[in-house]
Amino acid sequence: MKRHAFTLTELVTIILIALLVAGLFFPAVLASRETARRKGCENRLRALGVALNQYNDVHSVLPCHKFGTGSQGRISAFTILLPHIGYENVYNDIVEAKWQVPWRKEKVGADGKVVLDDTGQPVPGPYCTIVSEFLCPSDSVGLERVPLGIGYNNYVVSHGDWITGLDEKFSRGVFAPGVWRTLDDIVDGASHTIAMSERCAATKRDSQIYSAEIRGATADGVQEVPERISIRGGVRLNMSAAVSEDVTKQNPQLCVRTAVSGYYVGDENVTWVNREWCGSRWADAMHIFTTASTILPPNSPSCAAKTKDETPLLAPPTSYHAGGACTLMLDGQVCFVSDKIDCGGDYTGKTCVKEGESPFGIWGAMGCIADSL
Repeated sequence: MKRHAFTLTELVTIILIALLVAGLFFPAVLASRETARRKGCENRLRALGVALNQYNDVHSVLPCHKFGTGSQGRISAFTILLPHIGYENVYNDIVEAKWQVPWRKEKVGADGKVVLDDTGQPVPGPYCTIVSEFLCPSDSVGLERVPLGIGYNNYVVSHGDWITGLDEKFSRGVFAPGVWRTLDDIVDGASHTIAMSERCAATKRDSQIYSAEIRGATADGVQEVPERISIRGGVRLNMSAAVSEDVTKQNPQLCVRTAVSGYYVGDENVTWVNREWCGSRWADAMHIFTTASTILPPNSPSCAAKTKDETPLLAPPTSYHAGGACTLMLDGQVCFVSDKIDCGGDYTGKTCVKEGESPFGIWGAMGCIADSL
């Protein structure tokens, strides 16, 4: 009997059919995986909403963001939610150490001394805990494990349509630095007011290429551009260099112009970009680590007034979900907000306001506790 081989035409046809099937199949698989990851992200935000309301039920007040006498007033609301999401032991370690600064990597005992293991090495402290409930499944950065590495976060609290200054105890959002709000303060209602949102964690700098020493930089944690840094986790620093006031608050349009096609651009208007701070300390209440605003739409650039980590920050929610980002309303609902949400039109000439209707459209109003007052 003769064995019949495929002709060249038949072989090419089979390959083309296989490629066609793969082209149809694999995008569907990727889309399905992202749908599952987004659902997981929404569930984690929803769990934080439950924790927020449990805390309010117990204490008759919402958690404060930016407090703590032993921590330079930088403890985040996420820290005091730990007992409500299953991390009571981590919370107790923080309390026992008398609320140490949230960048402390070593565990500290009640006597204030660093706790050592059997080999004499420092034991990682509570702030090094990887809290899965603070991480979005679509962002893999926070899962990196390094010795004495501080835990990451993908969820941030809302300052509404206001950019809070360093020593300012004010915002138009649910959370204001040092302020313990009650539900009575939420004039617009819990179901209409954003409490938290997601934000991509910043990727680590490649020390062999972009270190401050090699690049000649003098400020810690910043890089010169035009290195391509994504707007998802990066922050354009020193926006106030051009004017005497906080330009991010006075003219948000300038921040929009710092990026093209999802990356910060390098020219005379963009000197420093940071890609190490955002989302790198879940316990730190300083703006650049754990806050976002409802001024620029989701997945827009983020800009800061100065080059220090305590700088006032214009930071919209960002995500790796297509077309928008997840937000948590104060009543526990989770909403997916589109990149195209109404933000009040052109930003030219617009400034943040302390009272009255938000100048930033529906998006600004969603972040305010009292938009019409």
